[in-house]
Amino acid sequence: MRWLVILWAAALFAQTGEYPADKENVVFKTQIGKQIDKSDVQCGEYFWRSEKADKKGVPTVYYFYGDPSYGKNKLGLYRQSLYKVVVNPEKDPPTVQVVRDGEGNLKEVRVRMTEAQLKVSKACFSQ
Repeated sequence: MRWLVILWAAALFAQTGEYPADKENVVFKTQIGKQIDKSDVQCGEYFWRSEKADKKGVPTVYYFYGDPSYGKNKLGLYRQSLYKVVVNPEKDPPTVQVVRDGEGNLKEVRVRMTEAQLKVSKACFSQ
């Protein structure tokens, strides 16, 4: 039930405001103790992988972005299989952009990061 509430909140709030998910947004560094669940695994410096898969057994990956003011940052939480990493030596820190098709359906979550960041974050992304 808790994951359902988190997914609903992410869908509702991550798409609006000053930092729309369909625009390229800079990702915050992870902080131990700031993960959704204590069992979540830190992947590199910017992403978390949930150890608790959804009802279909699909792992999820999440990140934080937006306004760093207390309580104003945003959560991007998506199935691991939706992430597509594009290596870009200029993207330090990494950026994330949610890509939708013409009908508004989620197509992919595009991550732009350096090769070095990808090496330490591989556990978060599908092979």
